[in-house]
Amino acid sequence: MEKTYSLTAHYDEFQEVKYGGRYSSDILSNGMTLSLGGSLDRHTTRGRGGTLSNGRNKDLGSTSSSGGLPRWSRREICLLSALVFAAGMCVILGSMLALKYISFDAQQDPQCRQDCQRKRSLLRAARFVQSNIDPTIQPCQDFYSFACGGWLRRHGIPEDKLSYGIITAIGEHNEEKMERLLLEPIRRQGVDSAERKVKDFYRSCVNVQEIDKLGSDPMTEVIDSCGGWDMSGAPPKTPGWEREGAPQRPDFNELLYRTQGVYSTAVFFSLTVNVDDKNSSRNTIRIDQEGLTLPDSSLYLGQDEDSVKILAAYKALMERLLSMLGAHNATQKSKEIIHLETRLANITVSEYDDQRKDISTMYNRITLRQLQNIAPSLHWKRLLDRIFNDNLSEDEEIVVLATDYIQK
Repeated sequence: MEKTYSLTAHYDEFQEVKYGGRYSSDILSNGMTLSLGGSLDRHTTRGRGGTLSNGRNKDLGSTSSSGGLPRWSRREICLLSALVFAAGMCVILGSMLALKYISFDAQQDPQCRQDCQRKRSLLRAARFVQSNIDPTIQPCQDFYSFACGGWLRRHGIPEDKLSYGIITAIGEHNEEKMERLLLEPIRRQGVDSAERKVKDFYRSCVNVQEIDKLGSDPMTEVIDSCGGWDMSGAPPKTPGWEREGAPQRPDFNELLYRTQGVYSTAVFFSLTVNVDDKNSSRNTIRIDQEGLTLPDSSLYLGQDEDSVKILAAYKALMERLLSMLGAHNATQKSKEIIHLETRLANITVSEYDDQRKDISTMYNRITLRQLQNIAPSLHWKRLLDRIFNDNLSEDEEIVVLATDYIQK
């Protein structure tokens, strides 16, 4: 029976015959005869033909490209296809896993996300503490240097500060963040928008060019609205101003409302709303001594050399400001103001006094009716009604922390 030749099975032997391998004749290892029609030179580019001894012609010519390289075998093509398919499947599976993870992260329990945030915050705090300690110092020998040594090495006291610490640094950091937020564009432009109000207010304070352009005019308008420096320039048709007698004098209670209620200035006394010192579950109106420009009453009394120097510098500054704000005879007016503040200082208890350190000795919860009896020259109910825009009962309780001062 005539043998048939398989090119696939003996492809490697054909290659060796083609490139002049170990066969020196035209007899293959299986006993078949191969007649070559051309040279065995592997660099030739013309076609080559071969005739098998069983009478079948086989074209061996186009076994390479124009560069003479052999074609890929079917096995190599299959392997390459398998690799490409495997790589594609890996990409698809990886994408599916990524999408599944993202979906899981988005749908996870909010409590889980909160716990993760808490853990990250704890890690940041731990790193912060670790960076501020000094591990070279034994805590049992010098705990302060152990706990704060790292901070002290990295931070010095700035030239414009008397002291510096972590609380100051945190405050500066928060102020920087707040400033960036306030300078961002306004997103809520509504009339009642708190964002617009606070950002407009801040920008008006830092608009130095506009402030310099206005000069002292805004402050002069405030002084004029309160009667002027001579207390005789009250508008003739303003409600609440007395018109009897000559020269015309402003109503003291109206003036007190303007300073306390309109301009939020503590004149003669402070008026605030605070947590009740003896009942933290409620807020209460609180009245306390106030009215001095210098930080302590002892500075007005000239008890030592430093107090005398401070009072003289204060008087010189006041004269200059009065002149800039349009006051006539600024020297005389500055003396009158210092004389009034000195009288207030004589009835003001120093903040360094033991009496001001014990809230129990200062605390006096009374009604509006009782307050009116203590200081009858002021219309207390009318003043508080206008400030708080309410109609308070005469039995409304308030806290007075300086009863003797208010009475005097």
